Amino acid sequence: MTQITLTGGLTIQADKHSAFMKPLRPLLKRKPSSIKVKTASHPQSITTFPVRVHKEDSQINQGALNARKNFKDFARTTEFRSHSAGPHGNFFSTCWPNGKTERVKLATEIIESLWVYDDVMEDVDHAGAVEVHASVRDTLTGNSKPTKKNMIATLFKDFGSRLSHMDKQGAPRVLASLKAYLDNYDSQKTPFDTIQKYTEYRILNVGYGIMDSFMQWTMGLNLNEAETDEAHKFYMSAGRVMGLTNDLYSWNVERTEAVDSADRKWNAVPVIMQQYDLNEEDANVFLRGLIVHHEQITRELGAVLVRRFGYSSTMTKYVESVGLMLGGNCFWSATCPRYNPPAQ
Repeated sequence: MTQITLTGGLTIQADKHSAFMKPLRPLLKRKPSSIKVKTASHPQSITTFPVRVHKEDSQINQGALNARKNFKDFARTTEFRSHSAGPHGNFFSTCWPNGKTERVKLATEIIESLWVYDDVMEDVDHAGAVEVHASVRDTLTGNSKPTKKNMIATLFKDFGSRLSHMDKQGAPRVLASLKAYLDNYDSQKTPFDTIQKYTEYRILNVGYGIMDSFMQWTMGLNLNEAETDEAHKFYMSAGRVMGLTNDLYSWNVERTEAVDSADRKWNAVPVIMQQYDLNEEDANVFLRGLIVHHEQITRELGAVLVRRFGYSSTMTKYVESVGLMLGGNCFWSATCPRYNPPAQ
């Protein structure tokens, strides 16, 4: 037996083989589900946020391949864009690098389906597209069943139940964000004349609500009402970053597409050109600075938010995950074939 004197003069007897005498085992740390990406060799990526990619990228990418196969069987003559594919990882592997693998895979399949659906609808006249669009929205959110007239909606009918099966508590938030996006899809008809007004519109139009809700769902996060309300400014600031970042890199393709001048207003670059009477190159530089400016604001708001909640695990994880999502979005956009086609 060994005598041990504790603080305050208390003495106890302990056998040298007892658990008390053994050194404490270090707490087991969960192995990260992601790999850090070195962005220094990709100067076209301007993000100030860190970038990571999910370790199970190939498995997650299968979700995108499943979506494309389903649509290929339905629309054999439609040429699909590359969408979420990327040379350093799938878009969703890069945006949600620490999410649960099966959840990220399902989320990838759902959003890839929406993107491919958009490709298919380009060949449908406006009146027909409105009807099909409503059917897809209602089928996806479980409010109606697809009909023979709108067979494309059948491709979305099981997503709601699959979401709920994985996480019944978090699924309603995701489905609500999908409905909000689809309700407002292409609802704005008049181009904006200032970058300030346009930026606020892009928060919803870029699908930031979907990305944020899926990010929470893949991580098993469920911010309560009070936390969501307190995080609103941070959420909106992050949405501005994502919307403008998408415009910066998608302009590489959009600038050469055969569209009329009014349609070209649906990107921040031509809005800035018109508002400030700048040429295209200067407007592009302006936009890059604006993105970094909004990233800085997002960082500041995130730090305030974490402190306000006493560095709670939930809020800390949420703020860090949003930062990874913004960093991943920028890095992927700067390197993906969708926005960076090979030179002709």
